[in-house]
Amino acid sequence: MTRCTNCGTRWTFKEKLRKSFSFDRGMPCPHCGEAQYLTWHYRKKSSLITFLMLLLFFLPTFFNASWQAHASVLIPTLIVGIFLQIHTFELTDKDDGDFWNV
Repeated sequence: MTRCTNCGTRWTFKEKLRKSFSFDRGMPCPHCGEAQYLTWHYRKKSSLITFLMLLLFFLPTFFNASWQAHASVLIPTLIVGIFLQIHTFELTDKDDGDFWNV
């Protein structure tokens, strides 16, 4: 459950989805306006999920599979991956800096 660290208000699925596709480092809380950032721990988990999604997508290539096999792997992988990333959101009120410098 993702809550603002300032006001404690729970973020909706739509707000988390918008943040996940944003390139901005921080995003203001929709309720209090205080800047919220993704935690370093979440960014680490998110990169692992993304790596596993890519691995699963290219797995049929190693078996010389058809495009139908790629599509049957890609669609569920994208749905599960996005669902996992959005439901494991962790917010903080401090900017942890760059991912690789922490």
